[in-house]
Amino acid sequence: MGKGHRVLDGDTIYLLRETGQIVRVELYGIDAPERGQPFADAAARAVRRVVFRTDVRARAETDGPDGRSLFVVRMDDRVLNEHLLRRGLAWWDRRQAPHADRYRRLEQRARANERGLWAQPDPVPPWTWRGRDHR
Repeated sequence: MGKGHRVLDGDTIYLLRETGQIVRVELYGIDAPERGQPFADAAARAVRRVVFRTDVRARAETDGPDGRSLFVVRMDDRVLNEHLLRRGLAWWDRRQAPHADRYRRLEQRARANERGLWAQPDPVPPWTWRGRDHR
């Protein structure tokens, strides 16, 4: 439990706990566009609008490949991870959440309705983007 304190990007936030501790939270099952990619700023803005100075609950779902915990973040009755998929501002990360059927369906709906990044003719997934040289 904490308040949204800072948004690093579309899938990483910092929470301020009641103890004063600031905790980094990476979102489970999604991958938002990287800085420099189309819709990266839109994803970060959407996260900021939803979580900044808002009480949120973060539940660790699993550990990522780097050993850091990955979280599902809730604000009352909304789930941030799902909100981003629904708006077409993130990809369902099949490697992190291969059995997350709800995430798969939310991405499929966003694609079918050409929401957010899916309005582009051929969006490049962030895991592909990170493998390229963008200097």
